[in-house]
Amino acid sequence: MAWMFWWLAQLTAPPGPAQPSAGGAAAPGTGDGGMFGGTFNFLLFMLPLLFLFMLLTQKSQPKEQQRQKKLLEELKKNDRVITAGGLLGTVVNISNDSEFVTIKIDENNNTKLQVLKQSIVRVLKDDEATKDVSTKSS
Repeated sequence: MAWMFWWLAQLTAPPGPAQPSAGGAAAPGTGDGGMFGGTFNFLLFMLPLLFLFMLLTQKSQPKEQQRQKKLLEELKKNDRVITAGGLLGTVVNISNDSEFVTIKIDENNNTKLQVLKQSIVRVLKDDEATKDVSTKSS
């Protein structure tokens, strides 16, 4: 890890004094290339960072897929759910062989919707469901 800090210090160190030409201005093409010393050094600096970013984001994806799969396997009738579209409803009909779930979204009119199981992103616990109902009625 210490080598990365040394390397970064080498990249960001100011260049030596430029050799002025006869006219007093630096010759074309002798510039320091900015903070990273040119395109090649910039790529050498950015590629490990890009690789680290990809590694960290890829690591969390299987965990999220496993959590979603477990959530859908444990889904049962009368669970309060939230869909990806933000709809709040109660599961009325669910079967293991179908990819659809029927949810009731309105108690007064008995309005029901069929949604894909994959669109259910959260199952509300009893305390969350009662809190939501109490805020809706007031």
